[in-house]
Amino acid sequence: MNQIDWTEKIAIVTGGGGGMGQAAAKRFADAGARTFVFGRTLESLRETAALSPNIVPVVCDVADPASVAEAMKVVREAGPPFALIHTAGVNTPDRFLSHADPSKEASAETWKKVMEINVLGVVHMLQAVSGPMAEAGGGRIVVVSSTAGHGFDSFAGVPYTASKWAVHGLLFTARAQLSAHGIALSEYAPGESNTPIVKMRPVQPTPEHKAAMIQTGDCAEALFFIASQAHTMGVIQLPLYQPFGGMPPQVPTPWLPGLEIKPA
Repeated sequence: MNQIDWTEKIAIVTGGGGGMGQAAAKRFADAGARTFVFGRTLESLRETAALSPNIVPVVCDVADPASVAEAMKVVREAGPPFALIHTAGVNTPDRFLSHADPSKEASAETWKKVMEINVLGVVHMLQAVSGPMAEAGGGRIVVVSSTAGHGFDSFAGVPYTASKWAVHGLLFTARAQLSAHGIALSEYAPGESNTPIVKMRPVQPTPEHKAAMIQTGDCAEALFFIASQAHTMGVIQLPLYQPFGGMPPQVPTPWLPGLEIKPA
């Protein structure tokens, strides 16, 4: 049961310019929370802010600690944050360590970008909110990771998978430290989800495949439920067709030409 009255509570949603972050921002705002959406593009953030008078757009690059510090000044003017919903993350089309086509090999720039946003972005946000939350008596943090950080994933790629394993380990270790200050740190690991990150895949899923994925509204409901609990949680959510730790043969078949993997 939801024991939290979200009215006037301050929530921060990163990656709030679209997809999962946008849906989550609306969910918390509809519950009465004053919701600050962080993202790199003001135009997309304004689109999210148009969904509710409770949503405030704040330009922020989570990979840049100075940018995070400036964004937090805007939030702190309204009061201490009670919740952080961290959805910001990226992937790239070049996902291999070795491939016959060099363009498919992850470049040094890709590794740097993915690790800075997906891993250090989490670090920067945890550091930014944990102090104010502790001073205010506690709070809720939910970080979106991925099933790619819990098992073998045939299509997420090496840099992304490495980043999500790092996030899983980071949260597992930081949980006890933040709990000592009344902060519940939780992890949400969705499987295949129909979010903008899908556009980065080298081979696009079919419309039918996308329709069967976890949708952004589903993610928002899961994030709201997790943040409403008094205890820390680790939640893995999968679409009906996806077993944990991989994909059934009938799903990745459209991928095979792009990955140059032949069915047995």
